[in-house]
Amino acid sequence: DQESATLGDHLADPQAVARWLDKRPNSFWALSLHARHLMAEQKWEQAKTPLTKLISLYPAHAGEDNAYQLLAQVHRTLGETQQEMQVLGTLAKQSADAADAYSRLMEIGMEHKGWEQVAENGRRYLAVYPMLPAVHQRLGRASEELGQEEQAVDSYRRLLLLDPADPVDVHYRLAKLLQSRDPAGAKRHVLEALADAPRFREGHRLLLTLSEKEASA
Repeated sequence: DQESATLGDHLADPQAVARWLDKRPNSFWALSLHARHLMAEQKWEQAKTPLTKLISLYPAHAGEDNAYQLLAQVHRTLGETQQEMQVLGTLAKQSADAADAYSRLMEIGMEHKGWEQVAENGRRYLAVYPMLPAVHQRLGRASEELGQEEQAVDSYRRLLLLDPADPVDVHYRLAKLLQSRDPAGAKRHVLEALADAPRFREGHRLLLTLSEKEASA
């Protein structure tokens, strides 16, 4: 539009953007540029003001490099994890395809053992991009921790189809989950784990347990 075109002549001049903002305090473009200039100068606390105002004035704007993402970046840089989660949580509700927000919320959840948060955002992420192994791994782990065994088994089985970085761990976790309901399946998975890692002690212990149960059945 005319405003962005006119302002475009002064993109690299923070003072020109500030003057423009004085006259048009609710300008989307001026607020965005002002925030970016402040972030580029590492003035993180000051950058919060235009970003918060952008979110207040244009809450539905969740496109590329939106104010939610930029404000979350500011909070992350300042080590303000709780505030970062709040901003990303709002973005996740505003947009059905905010994959970066879902990913970061999962990452924070894994760090702080917030398994419900990991599970919720894992499901959101997979609704957008269903083929990422790391997300299936995190969702499987969260489901395990939440006692949701069916969901965990489903996640780990899907993960095995996607060539995971650590198939030994996935087979072992599946074996543990299946040892009561499907001993034969559990044994297959632990043998798969041991085929790739013959010295895997926990795998050998689980195989011994399964073999003893099988013998006494």
